[in-house]
Amino acid sequence: MFVRSSFRPLTRAATLGSRLQSSYSKIAKVTTLKEFENLTQSPKLSVFDFYATWCGPCKAMAPHLSKLVQEYPEVAFYKVDVDASSDIAKNCEVTAMPTFVFAKEGKLIGKLVGANPSGLEKGIKDLS
Repeated sequence: MFVRSSFRPLTRAATLGSRLQSSYSKIAKVTTLKEFENLTQSPKLSVFDFYATWCGPCKAMAPHLSKLVQEYPEVAFYKVDVDASSDIAKNCEVTAMPTFVFAKEGKLIGKLVGANPSGLEKGIKDLS
C-alpha cells in the first residue's frame, strides 16, 4: 500500500523564509515610552514597526521587514506592540496597523501607514 506523504524537503526559498522570519523575531521590542524616547535620540535612522499580534497585514510585513534589517544594517529597527504599549502608540498618533515611524536625533521625521514594502524601503532610503 502506497501512502502519500505531505513531507516536502525544504527548498532554498523555504530556508530563506524561515531565516527572514527568525530575523524579525530578533528585532528589539520597545515596551515603555521612556525607552522609546531614549531610542529616538540616536543620530542614525531608527524605524519603529507598530504592530498588533492579531493584525494580518502586520504579519505579512514581517518578512519584508526582516529583509530590510539585513539590507540596511546602518538603520536601527524596533517593534512596538500597540496593545501592550498603547502609550507609545498614542504618543506617535498611531491609529492603524501596521504603522512605521521614522526617527532621528530626537525627532519623529516620518510615518508610513499600511502594509507597503516598497514605501517602507523608500522611506528608509530617503531619510537615512
